This record gives sequence, structure tokens and C-alpha cells, in this order.
Amino acid sequence: MRRIFVKSRELVVPGTLLAQGPFKSGRGTFREGNRIYSTVVGLVEIRGDTIRVIPLEGPYIPEVGDNVIGKIVDVRFSNWTVDIGAPYQASLRVQDAVEERIDLAKTDLRKIFDIGDIIYAKIKAYNEVNQIDLTTKGMPFKGGPLRGGQIVKITPSKVPRLIGKGGSMINLIKKLTGTRIIVGQNGWVWVSGKKEELEKLAIEAILKVDRESHTQGLTDRVKELLMTRLQELKEMGVIDEVPQVEEPKAGEGEEE
Repeated sequence: MRRIFVKSRELVVPGTLLAQGPFKSGRGTFREGNRIYSTVVGLVEIRGDTIRVIPLEGPYIPEVGDNVIGKIVDVRFSNWTVDIGAPYQASLRVQDAVEERIDLAKTDLRKIFDIGDIIYAKIKAYNEVNQIDLTTKGMPFKGGPLRGGQIVKITPSKVPRLIGKGGSMINLIKKLTGTRIIVGQNGWVWVSGKKEELEKLAIEAILKVDRESHTQGLTDRVKELLMTRLQELKEMGVIDEVPQVEEPKAGEGEEE
């Protein structure tokens, strides 16, 4: 019998019964017989047949298929070492970063990704010896580094709240600030705007979500913050007009 006893993003404690039946036990859970339990204090995440619990505190724990933002910290002969905020650094191999075959003896990998570059990648593999393999193939920006902008880091468990139901929260911030935002499931967020003031405003809103993620009415408070700051920027001559956004339809917007 298949049965899920919790909702996605529900707060659970160690020992909480999550599901029973042919589900896959993800990070932060363990299986006993045909039942799956939580091993940590965190938020439930249900992806298809996989159930995992994202810890409220602590570093990011990788999961295969996660899209993450990382920073190149070392360039080796055939791969790059990448910091993704996990307990262990990740590896991006050449064959997982470029489509064409290249001669490693004649190629300077720093011309593809150099130390300090910010990349958007997918967790390709993560095994029991804590080896984390990444791939940038098929990712936005043609798998290249994210140019310009700023990185803001939030608690990984707050990522679903930042995105919001149907993308409502992150789209609200994007539309009102006119910025490009990429959210990594590791809690790293890339923000790039045409004006520094709008970039900073987007970051202010993101950090507000991180601080107040478990409170009700957060979408309205974030919108109020953005509209107030935008009006101030208009009065300062930074922007010409205050952008407007459509009110969410019934059942959209606030994620419980």
C-alpha cells in the first residue's frame, strides 16, 4: 500500500513517519521495512517517488539531479574543483563541460573556466565516498560562467520558499527589480541587474525571505518592501517609473 503521511515542505523531526510503500528513501531519511522515516529536523521534499528531508541547519547535502551554483576554486589537468557549499568540494570533468573533444595536452582549461568563475551546474553523481560530480551540459548560458552580478547565500531549506508556489515569489522579485536571478538548490543565488541599486534591492528581498520563511503573509510583505524601495528610487531619479505586477489568482502566490 502506497501512502504519504506528510506534505511537501512540512517541518518534521527525527523519527517522523513520512511514507510507506515503494518510495525511494532520499537524503535525511531511512527505510525500515516498507516505511520511510526522517533522520533530521528539516523540511520534507517530495520529487516523484523520492522523499527526502532538507535539514533546517547545516551545509548543503547534494542530491543527484539538483541544479546548483558553484565557484571554481582549482583548475587541474582534466577537471575543475568547485565549491558548492557542501561538506565536500565537487568536481567538473572536461567531458561534462564541453561538447567537443579537446586535446588536454594543448588546451589551457583556464580559458574555459578559471579560478573564481561562477557556474550553474547539475549534480550528475554523488556516491558513498562523498565524490560529487557535476555537469554543465544542457544548462542555461550554454553552460558557460555566470558573468557579472552578485552571489547571495541563503539556507538551502529556504530555497522552495524563495521560489514560491508556481515560481510566484521569485518572479515577483524579478519583475519588480528587473533583475536576472538564478536560484541554486544549494542555497546560492545569482543576481544580475542593469543598475546596482536594483541588484541590491533584489538581494534585500531575497534575504528577507530567508529570514522570514516560516511566517505567514510573506509574499505581501516582500511586495510592500519592493514597492516602497522602488518609490524611493524613483524620487531619487534612479528609475523613471515604479513597475506594476498583476495580483495573483486565487490559490496562487502564498505557499503554506
